[in-house]
Amino acid sequence: MNRMDTIALDVKQQVLIYFQENLPRYTVLDIRRQSYHPEDHYLYMVSAKKDDGTYTVWTCWNQSIKSLNCGHYDLLSEESCERIMDEYYFSGDSK
Repeated sequence: MNRMDTIALDVKQQVLIYFQENLPRYTVLDIRRQSYHPEDHYLYMVSAKKDDGTYTVWTCWNQSIKSLNCGHYDLLSEESCERIMDEYYFSGDSK
């Protein structure tokens, strides 16, 4: 199962609308929670593939204001996106 399948439908719809209106050269690949801390319920991360073959990760989609920030551009693979998303995920665990 794709992780994006577990994201709330309203979040997926809003992200897809945002991309359609503002970033039409990108195809959304994945949407993940930024953390599962209750106070972060509105924060997500989004990865996408651009029509030139490069990839991008935005480590902050704010669902409450429908805003996309903190982009990591010109990545060469979907795996690079996954590594960045893993790095920016807040688990709440102490290291």
